[in-house]
Amino acid sequence: MEALRRIRNRDGSAPALCSRCGADGCPWDRLADQPMCPDCQEALALGEGPMLRQRGERRACAVCGRSGTLRYLTYPLHSAEPVEMDLCGAHCEALLARRLERSAFRRLELLLQAAGVEAKEIFLLHEAFYDRQGRPLQPIREAW
Repeated sequence: MEALRRIRNRDGSAPALCSRCGADGCPWDRLADQPMCPDCQEALALGEGPMLRQRGERRACAVCGRSGTLRYLTYPLHSAEPVEMDLCGAHCEALLARRLERSAFRRLELLLQAAGVEAKEIFLLHEAFYDRQGRPLQPIREAW
């Protein structure tokens, strides 16, 4: 299985409550298969609220190839078909905190392009958070 993939004909894409705060409204991103609203993702990246405790899967990280990953599912802008990526703990943390290294950003950008998605269509990789060279513009301070 690829470390980054488009999910076609996904069942259960109907809005689900946020697994942390119970907010509803749209199909939230999923981290380790738990729906999570943007506010709770931000709180997690800031180190506020409960830590995410999940056992890693025996899959390779989309960025570095390390085994032991969490699945991160997100909906590209204006798409009903989500993208799912396997990320090790360090790269999952960096993605949520909007502070991926340039090489990690570039790797995800290339994998997304191969899947038919632009990086700017993914909220946490949007051009408001990274410049054209993949440098973070609004990183969240290191809290973990």
